[in-house]
This record gives sequence, C-alpha cells and structure tokens, in this order.
Amino acid sequence: RAGKGPALVAAPTSVMSGWVSQARSFAPSLDVRLFHGATRAKALEKLGKGSLLVTSYDVLAMEIDAIEKIRFATLVVDEAQMIKNSATQRAKAIVRVNAEARIALSGTPVENHLGELWSIFRVLNPSLLGSLARFKERFAVPIEKQGDPSKRDTLAKLLRPFILRRTKA
Repeated sequence: RAGKGPALVAAPTSVMSGWVSQARSFAPSLDVRLFHGATRAKALEKLGKGSLLVTSYDVLAMEIDAIEKIRFATLVVDEAQMIKNSATQRAKAIVRVNAEARIALSGTPVENHLGELWSIFRVLNPSLLGSLARFKERFAVPIEKQGDPSKRDTLAKLLRPFILRRTKA
C-alpha cells in the first residue's frame, strides 16, 4: 500500500522502536519516521507515498489536531486492546485519523465485555456495528446478560469476514 500514500502506525510506546527497526529491516524502501519526542513536528513534513509514521497512542492523542489533517493510505493499530475503552482520549483520537484502509492487531480484543470489541470496530469499520447504544441492544445485552446463542452466532458471522485469527494449523 506504500504507493497509495503515507501509512500511520499507532502502538504502545514500548513497541515503537521495534516497528521502526523491523520496517527498516524488512521494507528498506520505506521512509520510516518516528513521531515522538521534541522534534516530532519535523516528522510530518513532506509525508507522501512510501512514508511510514510510527507513533504512540499518547502522542497521537496529544497531536490529533495535526494528524487528522493528513490523509493516510493505511492506519495500523497495534495492540488494539489499547483502544478498547471508547471513552478514553486515545480511542477518541484514533477515530479521528483520516485513513483509507485500517488494520487492527490484537491478541486480546475482548477481555471484559463486548463493548471493547465495538470500540475497536468503531475505528476499523464505523458503520458495521452501529452506535454503541444499538450494539448493546442488539448484541451485548442479549449475549452477556441473557446468554443468547443465536445472537452470539449472528455477531460471529457478521465479524468473521473482518477477522483473521492465527491458529496452530
């Protein structure tokens, strides 16, 4: 997707350097930039095709007014469970990113309740699950409170085309 425009990776601070080093190693043709620290504004200059901007969730939340003005070809949300609470500043910020394609990576997309899954999908495909109130009415309450297997199956079928699970096979 590098030829379509710049890409943005939002990740926990602890894995940002890994993203930068791996991108430089496996995709040396990319213009990899770290959007972090005192000189981060310079990283936004002349972003274009082949640019990869790597930042943390917290910096993204602080700098969302500048970030949302940029049209990204691709948004990668690493450790997507970091945006599972839709009321947090980081979740509200990531929704504002202007990106053509969106990918979320997570080993634990749901830890406590289905609202966490809704929060991640609000970033990936905002209209798929509807508003939070509608999602709770249609899926969360029937599944979590009433144990409705048909609602669970319906939700699973709805999401299946958008989820790639790594298995031992």
